[in-house]
Amino acid sequence: MKTSQDILGQSLHDTFVSVLMKVRSLNMQLSDMYVRLDNKNEASLIIYDDNDNILYTAQLNEWDEWSANVTAEEAEEQFIALLSEVVNGDTLFELFNETEYNGPFSLLYVDEQMNVLAELLTIDKENIMIGDEFWEKMDRELDEFYEKLMSDIRIK
Repeated sequence: MKTSQDILGQSLHDTFVSVLMKVRSLNMQLSDMYVRLDNKNEASLIIYDDNDNILYTAQLNEWDEWSANVTAEEAEEQFIALLSEVVNGDTLFELFNETEYNGPFSLLYVDEQMNVLAELLTIDKENIMIGDEFWEKMDRELDEFYEKLMSDIRIK
């Protein structure tokens, strides 16, 4: 049985697939895309192009059940994490990466005034984006290398 998290995640996935298909069919080249949650009456996800024009609106019928047991702030934090997880999944990341854009491309989560609250995805084919995982791994490997190198030297 699917949880409300699974259902909401699938709904978000389907929404982004629809948006990307629309962008491709219109031969649009975006540099940014903005995502906003409107949960005043019925929860909906609104996706804007880089000129603040609405590209797509999707009803989130699962929102009430999904956010029932948490505060509004917790729901927003968890929703941003879910959005990030969905758009960085293999299928959607590949679709975003294959879509024409004016680089670098960013998918941003915004509030009602279009203030950026979170960066969900950044794709830049000209520059390599290196995340924290890379630096942590590099740090460990350099430490191991240094210890191995220094183990051959005996202090007298």
